[in-house]
Amino acid sequence: MMTRIIFALALVALLASFTTGCKSGPQAQFTAEPLSGYPPLEVQFTDNSTGEAQAWEWDFNGDGIIDSTEQNPQYTYNEPGNYTVSLTAINQNGNNTLILAEYIKVEPCPRYADFIADPTVGVGATTVQFTDLSTGEVLSWAWDFQSDGKIDSTEQNPKFKYTRNGVYSVTLTITSTTVCEDTITKHDYINITGCST
Repeated sequence: MMTRIIFALALVALLASFTTGCKSGPQAQFTAEPLSGYPPLEVQFTDNSTGEAQAWEWDFNGDGIIDSTEQNPQYTYNEPGNYTVSLTAINQNGNNTLILAEYIKVEPCPRYADFIADPTVGVGATTVQFTDLSTGEVLSWAWDFQSDGKIDSTEQNPKFKYTRNGVYSVTLTITSTTVCEDTITKHDYINITGCST
């Protein structure tokens, strides 16, 4: 009788060891969409880890800093470059990390903002003609003629009348069909004298 009890207890212990021994940590896996594009590039990451992960640690730009602990996060890349992404999947039995080198490719925008003005020097109230020289399929223009951070015109080739003395920087920001933006500032570009200050 005692032998049977000992055997039964040994069998239970053996089964318990097999049951707990089968448990293991997760295996990290993920996908992303899109994998390439122009900035700002918003990427949706999807966790495909196996092994019942309970926590997630994402590094979206290969700098060793955790950027998100969500399971399926979004991340926006604002600068061109090739970015390494890693996911660490975690549960009570352990963790596992997947690193994909240069996984996200953010390409430079394929156009450039540029312009000229005539004249760039004036005495008294002066009307200046600005001519857009930007390349690419430009959709919109935003001009700041007075160095104050305010948009003065959204025309492609606008005119602007300066009525005060000063040396003015001019900024043009364009957008294109790729949803890219590009900005150029020509510093101390317009010089007006002979007006009230």
